[in-house]
Amino acid sequence: MRTLIRTSYAFVAAAAVITAVACNSSQQVPAIGNVTGQASVHHDKTKGNRPAELWNEILPYPCYSGQKCPTDFEIIFKGNVTADIPSNIPLSTHENAFCPASGSGCDPSVTYNASNNTTTVEYSGSTLYHNRVGGAAGVHFGMMAARNYTTNIKGLAQSTEWTYPSSQAAPEPVVSINSTQPTTSKSWKYAVVYVAGTTSKSGGAEYATWNEIAYVPKTTPGSSGQQPKFSFTNYGSQPIYVTSSGGVFDLPVPTDPECLKTPACKENLTLLSELEQVSYPPPFYSGSPFVALQHPPKRMLPPAK
Repeated sequence: MRTLIRTSYAFVAAAAVITAVACNSSQQVPAIGNVTGQASVHHDKTKGNRPAELWNEILPYPCYSGQKCPTDFEIIFKGNVTADIPSNIPLSTHENAFCPASGSGCDPSVTYNASNNTTTVEYSGSTLYHNRVGGAAGVHFGMMAARNYTTNIKGLAQSTEWTYPSSQAAPEPVVSINSTQPTTSKSWKYAVVYVAGTTSKSGGAEYATWNEIAYVPKTTPGSSGQQPKFSFTNYGSQPIYVTSSGGVFDLPVPTDPECLKTPACKENLTLLSELEQVSYPPPFYSGSPFVALQHPPKRMLPPAK
């Protein structure tokens, strides 16, 4: 199993990125990296060396029962974070459900909308595939990012949604995860944090997310085994009823200096590909590496706004 193999080499966070396309095009500015190629060289080492973050999430397949399939999936962030999201990410079909098995044309786009101060990452295509490793039903979307290597961009995730050519967007749940950590350290480790939930009190189709987040282990007396504390926030419009959560800790971070220049380095892409059910079986699955979080999310995450 790749979960066991991973502990023998450096870890990197990877995640699939999505960008908004045509809507309000007169007010949108293409991502800096897409225009100038500067996304891979923006890092200033004097500001921080926090490893990039990666995540991969599962959503129910939305095209059953005669429903029209969406043509886009969007992740929307607060603020202009285009410089933190690499352009031309070589995602595989397992990190982009619009990506065919051939793997062509799978790069998400990134757009900043100055009118509402949001950045949209968009996956798009004419066909939506079941792309989960192992053949299970549902879709995966992955992302990688580094907010100037100083903080956690996942904490800025405001919403996700399916979009259609001729109907309203359909919001999907997303959990924003953050952790208070230093900007610079020589002792970084990765934690893989898993959260699953549903928008229905009675259960039903689940949303789930694997998140690779950097932290600095505590070295004070009596701190052995102490986990970092994560905050879990729902900026969406619907309550999220958490069904399971867990963490895997003390994982190595990448050693390749290129990974501090761009989140889309080779090591991070490998790590991103492992954020799924086969390599990291969820809590309560046979062989799951996850342990209970000392500071888990609440059973119900209400909308924060």
